[in-house]
Amino acid sequence: MKKIKITDVAAAAGVSTATVSRVLNNSGYVSNEVRKTVWNAVRATGYSKISGDIQPAISNFVGVILKKLPVNMFFESINYALQSELEKVNMQPITVFCDHINNESVNRQAKKFLEYHVRGLIISGFEDETLTEEVSSLLSGCGIPVVFVERLANSQGFNRICVDNTRGGYFAARHLIEQGHKKIVYISRGKTDYHAGSYRLEGFLKAIREEKQPPEYLIKTCSSPNTEEGYRALKEAETELPGFTAVQAWYDGYVVGALQYLYEKKLRVPEDVEVIGHDGTYSALLAPPVSSVCLPFEEMAAATVNIIVEWQDESVEHFVKSVYLEPKLILR
Repeated sequence: MKKIKITDVAAAAGVSTATVSRVLNNSGYVSNEVRKTVWNAVRATGYSKISGDIQPAISNFVGVILKKLPVNMFFESINYALQSELEKVNMQPITVFCDHINNESVNRQAKKFLEYHVRGLIISGFEDETLTEEVSSLLSGCGIPVVFVERLANSQGFNRICVDNTRGGYFAARHLIEQGHKKIVYISRGKTDYHAGSYRLEGFLKAIREEKQPPEYLIKTCSSPNTEEGYRALKEAETELPGFTAVQAWYDGYVVGALQYLYEKKLRVPEDVEVIGHDGTYSALLAPPVSSVCLPFEEMAAATVNIIVEWQDESVEHFVKSVYLEPKLILR
């Protein structure tokens, strides 16, 4: 069997070997139209930059880039849901967990995935506020569907699965207000999770400001996602907002630490202090189980895979999609 070389890719694409090299290494300017042509030639010829061996023109793999957060089960939950949905359509995920999902890591991991001829690329947990021109050009010109899930940054022009975090924060705060709570502690996340964190807080504040006689509230900002931050937040809140009767947390992990503090203070949940988490990953497993704004992980995964499957049909022109989903407040 003939060994496929870069000259074969260039011939199939009708470009120079230098242009193919620029596309494969994402170096130098190449128009998006030419990029797509080159990547189509790469897949058609089966060229692999890794070993030069012939690879299948079409694989069943989908590249998944997720953030590594041991104490935050969000990314584990979305990974499990994606795996289940991909198996239904005979595809398999290749998942990479990164300490940080930013322009540098996405650029590096996307290039590796493209060498394996993946059918699509899924990214969740993006931290930078915007995509650089280099990364945007790489993703838009790679010739496969790219889907950003939740933590979206400035990803206009790409497929996006969006969860309305503002409404989630609002639902939880609205419930606490309707229950008659007059002193509420909100445990927030710092700027390192600016997008999801700020929208959830925005929803909380929206519910507060709607009231003619709003309850007192205290926002405690955490420096990390560690569960101990929830404990620290309530310990400090005891002196900053004494007598609080409700706690709303940015995510379920903070609830773990908050419950420990309340247990030590012999305060009952929800009789003495009502607690609501966000994302629905830990809440049902705690003692006692607590209410949470649950995220639609299965629906998020299904929408993501549907986009990737639709884009496999090369006979039609595809347009990027933004799918909007709402979370649901589950009371316990």
